[in-house]
Amino acid sequence: MNIDIYKTEDFKITKWAGGSTTELYIYPPTANFASRNFDFRISSATVEVPQSNFTKLPEISRQLMVLSGSIKVSHKNHHTVQLHKNDIDSFEGNWETSAVGTCVDFNLMTKGNTKGKISSIAVSANKILNFKLDATCEFIIFYAYEGKLQVDFSSEKRNVNQGELLMIQHPINEVAKLQSSEDCMLAVVHIYKKSIYL
Repeated sequence: MNIDIYKTEDFKITKWAGGSTTELYIYPPTANFASRNFDFRISSATVEVPQSNFTKLPEISRQLMVLSGSIKVSHKNHHTVQLHKNDIDSFEGNWETSAVGTCVDFNLMTKGNTKGKISSIAVSANKILNFKLDATCEFIIFYAYEGKLQVDFSSEKRNVNQGELLMIQHPINEVAKLQSSEDCMLAVVHIYKKSIYL
């Protein structure tokens, strides 16, 4: 099990028509978004204009979670959904997608046989939350978007500040203890081993 922390200075920020996007992690690390040669990519974007259109991304599956604000996402010929804080929408990158409203969001993009899911968890101040690691995953990733926390593994402890990413590669079946001196919100990503889906 490999554990790493990625800090704000490690992230790449780019502009898009409706705001900015912060690339939090891309895998493999040699990949780049412009070439679309990644297995998965995690990012957080700001939607700063009242109406926006999403870039079409063929052959890419997407999941989006609102971290703050609220947007109404419309997928032409598919579905429309109003997303508030911590709500999640799943869709395909080649769909014609538009949004009304402003927000900060969290995104997971996957390609090919790579499968994943995003969720959110709340860690209450001065409480311990037991989080079971899933060994069927290739990666488990925590993004602290509100507050900071301490993660206690059986072998070590790691501190994650607000805006930082904790990456667990090749997790083992154990329980990690999450605790904080303040209320903390995490976006969680599970990336599953490709062999499960082959």
